Amino acid sequence: MPLQLVCDSADVDATTLACAHPVWAFVPPVIPEFDLATGSIVGFAILTLWGGVYAIKKLRRVAD
Repeated sequence: MPLQLVCDSADVDATTLACAHPVWAFVPPVIPEFDLATGSIVGFAILTLWGGVYAIKKLRRVAD
């Protein structure tokens, strides 16, 4: 997990905008880590949604 230099808003000097006490902190991931079962459920839901949209688009094209 990558580290990032962060500063508490109370530690920022108002005149120089410099951080008085920077701290290294872990960056939380944008996408949470899934186990195999949860990942399969999420993947199946996404594929089902895409399939449904594709079917609706095909049905609308046939209806025209």
